[in-house]
Amino acid sequence: MVILGLGSNVGDRLANLRQALKYLRTLKNVTVTQVSPVYESEALLPENAPHTWNHAYLNVAVSCKTCLQPKVLLQQLQRIESQIGRVPDLKWSPRIIDIDVLAWGEEHHQSEELHIPHAGLLTRPFALWPLADLIPSWRYCAPGKSETGRTAQEIIKKWGSRFSGEAPFCTKQIAHRIDTPQMVAAINVTPDSFSDGGLYTEVEEAVKQAKYLFISGADVIDIGAESTRPNCQGISPQTEWRRLGPVLKAINSIWRTASFKPKISIDTRNAQTAKKALAFDIDWINDQTGLTDAKMQRVVIDTKVKLVFMHHLSIPVRTDVTIPYDKDEVAEVYKWAEHRVEQLHKIGIERERLIFDVGIGFGKTAEQSFHLIQRITEFRSLNLPLLVGHSRKSYLSRFTNQPFSNRDVETMTITNFLADADIDYLRVHNVDFNMRALKIYKALK
Repeated sequence: MVILGLGSNVGDRLANLRQALKYLRTLKNVTVTQVSPVYESEALLPENAPHTWNHAYLNVAVSCKTCLQPKVLLQQLQRIESQIGRVPDLKWSPRIIDIDVLAWGEEHHQSEELHIPHAGLLTRPFALWPLADLIPSWRYCAPGKSETGRTAQEIIKKWGSRFSGEAPFCTKQIAHRIDTPQMVAAINVTPDSFSDGGLYTEVEEAVKQAKYLFISGADVIDIGAESTRPNCQGISPQTEWRRLGPVLKAINSIWRTASFKPKISIDTRNAQTAKKALAFDIDWINDQTGLTDAKMQRVVIDTKVKLVFMHHLSIPVRTDVTIPYDKDEVAEVYKWAEHRVEQLHKIGIERERLIFDVGIGFGKTAEQSFHLIQRITEFRSLNLPLLVGHSRKSYLSRFTNQPFSNRDVETMTITNFLADADIDYLRVHNVDFNMRALKIYKALK
């Protein structure tokens, strides 16, 4: 078993690590078997390094099976680094991606190009902790070292807790992962949303929740100011912005200059609201009406934001308007998505900007929503990133009589199923619960 160490401290570090993992999975004669949790650490710098080099790293370890020789694998890894954008650089300078061979089974190998085990492994918790997460029984095997013969689990004890940040380089494990769907965390700044209505109408509470969701592992914070629960009344764009504007301004101010921050999504069907939100450097617009409004199209067409378009039959939801029972719900939703992509392309919205949400609970019976989840992989051939919003919704009422706010067990179980289906984004309310479950689930696999 080969253990690789991946690190990044330039740009969108999580995205860089995810891209590296994607490339690793395409290598011939290399099979990725497991991915560690993510660790954040201070940069390892030489004396008198420029202050511009002092950017924190995110690091993971990846276990692989390969029949390649070490030198050949190293060449493949260097090719991946170049594809992602790494250029020849000075030692220890900032890197968009860095891929090292940490261990090759329990073999020792030394050449001009490679030192296996990695020469710095014993003093770098950001490398040895991820390795130990994957193979705690791995034994250090470099000759002439007092640690030779000791397991990774034994060696890492000197650093204490993985989570405290008190180890060398302030290394600590964080909740985000690169081998699971990205979590889109819902915050509803509404008085009447079905699950969390009334909880985050105050700016301070909304900001506190956003921070908590990010620390818990959310990649995207999706903020909505209009409830779309079944049979609710719509609100004016003015009312929507009165709720949303102060929250968005506060959230923008806390993360504007941060190097590690979530993407911000605005959940709105109103072009006026979207136009105002774009002034706050948001990353996504999540339009539950599927980008069908010409005014919304004009607002977003010349921007770079990602666009979530969702299948629906009515907004707000009407429980009496659903896909006909004699129709195949997957075929109907698929056909609708194909048509929307074609129409959006005609007006100049690039496919690369689109994310498709199948619309669980929107224009579907409980059974139809459940079938869409069961058959979610059939939407892969759309060649679009997929988002599923399955959290706490009414389709789960056939399995539980718990109130909506207490349906995280059911949600988490479906999250694991969707992770196995390699869905790109999952929109949930309780990010912490879902990420903790995924961490264990991935370790078991």
